Amino acid sequence: MIFPSDHESIQDRRRQTAQEDMYPWEQKTTVPLKILLINPPATVAYGSFKAAAKAAASPQMPLGILYIAGVLRATGHYVEVIDCDIDGFDAFSIVDEIISRKPDIVGLTATTPIISSAFEIIHQVKQKTNIITWLGGYHITALPVQTMHQSMVDYGFYGEAEATVVELANLLAVSISDPDFEQLKVINGLLFRHQGEVIINPKRALIKDLDRIPFPARDLLRNEKYIWSVPQKGFVPVTAITTQRGCPFQCIFCGAQTMFPGMRYHSIARIIDELTYITKNLGIKHLHFQDDTLTINREKILEMVNAIKKNNIIFTWEGYTRANALDEELLIEMKKIGLNRLSFGVETGNEQILKAIKKGIPKEAYHTAYKLCSKHDIETRCSIIIGHPYETKKTVRETIEFACELECYQAYINIATPYPGSELLELARQGFGGIKLLTEDWAEYRRYGNSVMEMNDLTADDLVTLQKWAYRKFYLRPKIIWYNVRRAGLKAAVLNGVAFFQSVIR
Repeated sequence: MIFPSDHESIQDRRRQTAQEDMYPWEQKTTVPLKILLINPPATVAYGSFKAAAKAAASPQMPLGILYIAGVLRATGHYVEVIDCDIDGFDAFSIVDEIISRKPDIVGLTATTPIISSAFEIIHQVKQKTNIITWLGGYHITALPVQTMHQSMVDYGFYGEAEATVVELANLLAVSISDPDFEQLKVINGLLFRHQGEVIINPKRALIKDLDRIPFPARDLLRNEKYIWSVPQKGFVPVTAITTQRGCPFQCIFCGAQTMFPGMRYHSIARIIDELTYITKNLGIKHLHFQDDTLTINREKILEMVNAIKKNNIIFTWEGYTRANALDEELLIEMKKIGLNRLSFGVETGNEQILKAIKKGIPKEAYHTAYKLCSKHDIETRCSIIIGHPYETKKTVRETIEFACELECYQAYINIATPYPGSELLELARQGFGGIKLLTEDWAEYRRYGNSVMEMNDLTADDLVTLQKWAYRKFYLRPKIIWYNVRRAGLKAAVLNGVAFFQSVIR
């Protein structure tokens, strides 16, 4: 029997449990702040390849910062987003724009190649104003304390930050200039300063239910500016989407495990809702699936395909996957819902190096995957890296010859860079595979036109020279030239060609 007093206590406990199960963005703030989020300029990361990067006309939508905007807006804060490359700002001109908008808080995200741009923006903002500054992203997650010491940022976020930013924003809404120290200490995933000391709070647990995160706030960007060259469509507006977080693989050059360890998935219902919003509300008909390995869960992809067909959602799309995570039946089904391009991380054409970098895919699997895509008229891209452990001039040439053997018409050729958070950085420090690490000046950590390592018979200058040679070797083949002229049209091909020569001939 439940007496009234007992009933009240049970109800109270139920309410308390429900409250504890809520994510921070599921409760409205009573004091909204004006928060400006910035995606710093990224073209600096391309070095001497800047002209080619611009001509490629494939700006990446900053999905991470849009998730942050989404949770802050859901809480009731007023949020704006600036993508510097799209909106025409460099690390200096953006500061006047920030000041003119008079935000309470300006937040930035940064990977290692653009961390110097983020530092410059934060430095100028703090020199000229008393605006509170935030910094999140891969770099600060890998190097939390060092990044706080190297910059003038007020608050940093490491790891998955949606809940952390909302808890901090709500606390700052109460007292932005002098928040309670004891309350700051209990915000997991937060970095801040107290009496000159950097405080690193405990790591925040990963979000269990990805479906409860609001959609990325794509409407805060100029969506019409995100234009890609799309097979059979020409240049069209594109947006990005993710259906999962994490990657189960351990490639030594990648830091994905640092930010999102393990694997978590959105439900099919959530994916359908987001696809419907993108295609109907935003009117965007080509999507870039940014999952690290889209087809890692074969049954889930087939379930998604069936749901898209059932709901009659019409769009074209592309994504990344592994050569050994694709089969003909799956490819046919994905094409039925608009798949027209797949990208594979080939990385190297040398079997010893494939094992050393923990790629775990035999060369023959790449031939099979590319032939399948060619058979079903799916355009393909590949990502190549030169400068791995055990790399030599001979293995670089072997890799590029291998890429040219594949039925692939577009390639991204990178110089191996030991980013913080990757196993490669520690291996480079140890001299693994003949590597000599030349610097830990993060401003030099670009994978185009620069190398921070040398190995065996390869100097840093050799790697830059070979990168340019590799691009020429791959693209200046008659079948590739003709393919890209037919695909992009003569005018675009000429413009791309000029930019290409500016980048790889000089």
